[in-house]
Amino acid sequence: MPGTSTPYTREMVMIHRVFRREAAQLQQYVGAVRTGDVARARQLAGVVREYIGGLHHHHSGEDELIWPLLHERARVHDDLVTTMEKQHEALDGTLSVIQELLARWEHGAGEVDRDDLVIAFAEHQRVLQDHLADEETLVMPLVEEHLSLPEWELVGKNGLEGLPKDRVFLALGAILEEATPEERTEFMKKVPLAGRIAWKLIGARQYRNWRASVRGVAA
Repeated sequence: MPGTSTPYTREMVMIHRVFRREAAQLQQYVGAVRTGDVARARQLAGVVREYIGGLHHHHSGEDELIWPLLHERARVHDDLVTTMEKQHEALDGTLSVIQELLARWEHGAGEVDRDDLVIAFAEHQRVLQDHLADEETLVMPLVEEHLSLPEWELVGKNGLEGLPKDRVFLALGAILEEATPEERTEFMKKVPLAGRIAWKLIGARQYRNWRASVRGVAA
């Protein structure tokens, strides 16, 4: 990933950081659940489903708003764009396995189901890491060359506006959690004034409480 942050790369880096972090942490949390602890299994199953929904939403935006434009405008790199689409399909496959295992594990929190789920998460992380690295190093130069800044910003706008209203603060908190001061400032410029005020008054606390509940640490 190029070291220089641009309006194109900044937001993408922040979003990818979330998926890398959450995938790794969810594998860790699932692996730590005691056999028979159905309450914790059900809690984490809900969090995993939210992660899956978020990743599906993120990728659907790319499928609709990025790949078609690159197929049209960067035809010499058509094979690369097709590879990105196939990687999305491969990721969908890993998520389908996780969803199937979740349904069994959350019912009884069995040891075998838990261990199978941890293995499935490891495979998901492998495919995810490869895909995100390829996007950052190979695809972003094409995006910067062939998409206008308004076209690129539409991808981020679509991502935020497509979220369920009751999950917006959780998504925002996840994005801002490890953001640098510069990243935070630039990202929050895109949030309407009312949203920035609501984040300070309500959203930040809501995210801290959610994080404490999931991770088992003080808010």
